[in-house]
Amino acid sequence: MAKGRAKVETVMGHRLAGPKLTLWAPMLVGLYLFGPLLGLLALLDLVLYLVFRFALDRCYGVFCLLAG
Repeated sequence: MAKGRAKVETVMGHRLAGPKLTLWAPMLVGLYLFGPLLGLLALLDLVLYLVFRFALDRCYGVFCLLAG
């Protein structure tokens, strides 16, 4: 079924519609692809904040870099 078009199926003389993407498909792609990526970036941000705050005793932010 991955290659080419699917065969037309009939049941009791009626043609069945082929598979198609629904409105949930983009939302599920976003959930399973961008959800873990967003979590990873949030964890990285937290680690960098803790390193800058407690180990380096410096401000961690764009405005702090511009002002200091």
